Amino acid sequence: MDKRAKKRFLILGLILAGLLVLLIASAEITSTSRFCSTCHYMKPFYQSWKTSSHSHIACSTCHYPPGIRSFFRAKVEGLMQLGRYWTKLYLKSKPWAEIPDESCLRQGCHDKRLLQGQVKFKKIVFDHKVHLTDLKRGKRLRCTSCHSQIVQGEHITVTEGTCFICHFKESKAYPAINQCTHCHHKEELTPPSDVRFDHAVVFANGFQCDKCHSRTIVGDGAVPRENCYKCHFERERVEKYGETDLIHLNHIALHKIECNQCHLQIQHKIERDIETLADCRTCHTGTHRAQKILYSGEGGKGIAHPQPNIMLEKGLSCKGCHMFHEETGGENIKSGTYVSREKACESCHGKGFGRILKEWETSTNQKLKEIRSIFEKTRGEMDRSQSPQKAKAEELLQDAAFNIDVVERGKSVHNITYSQELIAACYSRLEEALRLIGSSYKPEKLALRTATVPNQCTVCHTGIEEISGQVFGLRFSHEKHLVEQKLACSKCHSDVKRHGELIATKASCAPCHHEEPKQDCGACHEIQKTIYQGGGRGDLKLSKSVMFEAEVDCAGCHKDAQNHIVRSDGKTCAGCHDQSYIAMFREWQSSIASLLKSLRASVAGLKKQSPPQAQKNLLLQQIESGLQTIEIDGSLGVHNYGALEEVLTSYKKMIDSMAKSSGHD
Repeated sequence: MDKRAKKRFLILGLILAGLLVLLIASAEITSTSRFCSTCHYMKPFYQSWKTSSHSHIACSTCHYPPGIRSFFRAKVEGLMQLGRYWTKLYLKSKPWAEIPDESCLRQGCHDKRLLQGQVKFKKIVFDHKVHLTDLKRGKRLRCTSCHSQIVQGEHITVTEGTCFICHFKESKAYPAINQCTHCHHKEELTPPSDVRFDHAVVFANGFQCDKCHSRTIVGDGAVPRENCYKCHFERERVEKYGETDLIHLNHIALHKIECNQCHLQIQHKIERDIETLADCRTCHTGTHRAQKILYSGEGGKGIAHPQPNIMLEKGLSCKGCHMFHEETGGENIKSGTYVSREKACESCHGKGFGRILKEWETSTNQKLKEIRSIFEKTRGEMDRSQSPQKAKAEELLQDAAFNIDVVERGKSVHNITYSQELIAACYSRLEEALRLIGSSYKPEKLALRTATVPNQCTVCHTGIEEISGQVFGLRFSHEKHLVEQKLACSKCHSDVKRHGELIATKASCAPCHHEEPKQDCGACHEIQKTIYQGGGRGDLKLSKSVMFEAEVDCAGCHKDAQNHIVRSDGKTCAGCHDQSYIAMFREWQSSIASLLKSLRASVAGLKKQSPPQAQKNLLLQQIESGLQTIEIDGSLGVHNYGALEEVLTSYKKMIDSMAKSSGHD
């Protein structure tokens, strides 16, 4: 071979080697993830991939199944994409990718997904194994049936709409998958799971979910025929519209077509629109406006931000509470209407919850009474006013009247917190109206004190500060303890064993009350005061004690040298008298205790006999009441020994007389 031929072969060899290197380099470069972004129509997909959980995995790893054949296929198709880009052929087609299940389930990726299939998806337990191995509605699913690229900015993500189309589309053959408990398991709706409302009572009573949560499914997932023309123009293909098995085989099993490309959207959500939830609106158009304003927490005057009832936030319809039927109407025409009662609350929240309704009603009625009085006086001031600002003040007065009407007619139970805010807004508007007309009338501060209560219990127990009750036989004011003293509810109540259980005792109350600057012992120790000072309590009549007549007050016996409140004993008596009073103290207590025990036994014996006559039964009740009062006193005669001995002796005579008349000695 001459030199010229050798040179030609060398040049040709170099060219071929260069082309081979260029081909290999091009194949390698075009199969990288970064190269995908060179085509502008791929940029959104590339950006969503970069921010996804798969950003560390090359695009070709997912878009082609594992194996040497797929490896070379990825190289070749990368070069073809380059050619399509430079020739602009990509403009004539949409970017569409097939991701086979083998790519997802390859070694080192999700190869154990079928064995460890259960995952949490928005508090719902989802099992991959069931969805990928069993037929769903008779259809074989793929990974990309649920993990799809249909949300802008998200890459291969699960969209709830895909789940809803399968689970909620009406089907006679597969009704079970649209049941609430198919996804919302009981364990997820009861403690110790992180759930705001304990559904245990609901499950125990056998209630259906739509009793409270109505209209949670919107749409039917239908497939309009015109949707086929998005992809197909061949008449013979479109005519197969009714062959659903064939269509699903081609679109789901053989090719990755997102469900929402054909099906209309189905929404599964908590409905918060009051007009949608008010099921009675079909006949009662425009009615229950006040109730709707309260339940939705908007529409009142003078409140800027909506404050919806928490039950509306959770999508509870009117029937969730209005569950009892009541007959109304005339003699011949009767109609069924839904009413709400305490039992409606207790059916979901448990026994005792109905009492909160009474608390809300009591609190609201008290506040309405106060605001109405202020409104009427303001109305009178307006009628007498000649102020140039009267027209503006009239508008404020009308706003106040509107709020009062909403709370009064709408019933505060529909939103107790918003009701309180509406009344507070009334007060502010009335104050402003009086200021505008220059009135000298200054309304008393309204009893709107809930906001000052330093705890979260008022979410339900709104207005508790208006409620007074009895504890340890004494009147108890929540207002004084919560508002004035700013005590937390947990000071007296606990949720450890039972919700709201009273844990306060006389001993725990005493340290605070005994330190009050001006102590009125009788305010708490009413029974002790009555026995010591004499007087009547029910059928119990007592004379004054010797010590009270000698003007010895409570502190004389119940305060020590350091000015601390103490329980008096014989040594206290000896401090003013002599040592013999210690023995006398003990003798008094022993005597009264013995009489009480004897009388209790005698009363019990008479009650075991044949039912006594009405008069004798009344006498026994009086005796029992007197014995209970003396026992509550706790001093066992020390506060007024002479009077108590006299009363107990008279009781003994009465019992002996009744026993004798009954043929018993």
